[in-house]
Order: sequence, then C-alpha cells, then structure tokens
Amino acid sequence: MIAFDPERAIWRQIADDIRHKVATGEYAAGSRLPSETDLSQGYGVSRTTIRTVIAALRSDGVAVVEQRPGHPRSTYIRAESPIQDVTIGPNDSVTYNGVGTVMITRAAGDVETYEAGDVRIVGQ
Repeated sequence: MIAFDPERAIWRQIADDIRHKVATGEYAAGSRLPSETDLSQGYGVSRTTIRTVIAALRSDGVAVVEQRPGHPRSTYIRAESPIQDVTIGPNDSVTYNGVGTVMITRAAGDVETYEAGDVRIVGQ
C-alpha cells in the first residue's frame, strides 16, 4: 500500500508506483503483473481504477496485455524497448493492416512501416 497524495489522481500514483517497481526490478521485464483483483485489493481501490492504471501503463509502453500459452489473458511488463512516438502531419495517412503492422504514407510519398505494438501515432 502506498501513502496517497490528495493532490494527485489515485490512478496516477498507482501507475507511478508500478513504474517504480519495474525500474527497481521488483517487476522484471516479461513478468506477469498481479491480477486486477489482486492489484485492487493490494492498493485498496476499485478494479475500475486498476483498469485505468493498466491503460496508462500500456499507453506509455510499460505493459502489454496478451494471452500466452497456458495462461489466461494477462498484463505483462513489456520486455522490449519502450514505445516510439511517430509524429504524423496533416497530409500523412496511417493504415493498420490487421496483422500487427502500421504503415504511414507521408505527404511526399514515402512509406514507413512499424510493428503496431512498438509505436504510438501522434498528430502535429
């Protein structure tokens, strides 16, 4: 349990605590996070709050949610490098091909290809 700061959103504080645990090795890269129920009980918050925390960790590239053989769908600490921000301009187009690849066609005609889980598309 952490000492909550009334000046900051609870979900942000929990996300920061989990990031700290990742940085210190308490949660190793590739390891599975405790279940939503276990996290909500451990932090004394609702599962809805924990879902917000997990969404933030996914957005930041810290965690991934996936099904692994022999396990239910779970949240894991991302083993790869953090998510890369890719900025697109007003005349660029982004296409997701459905098999985990994102293609960006730049206004000048150049095409860039990325693994969907490795990038976050950011508009100008």
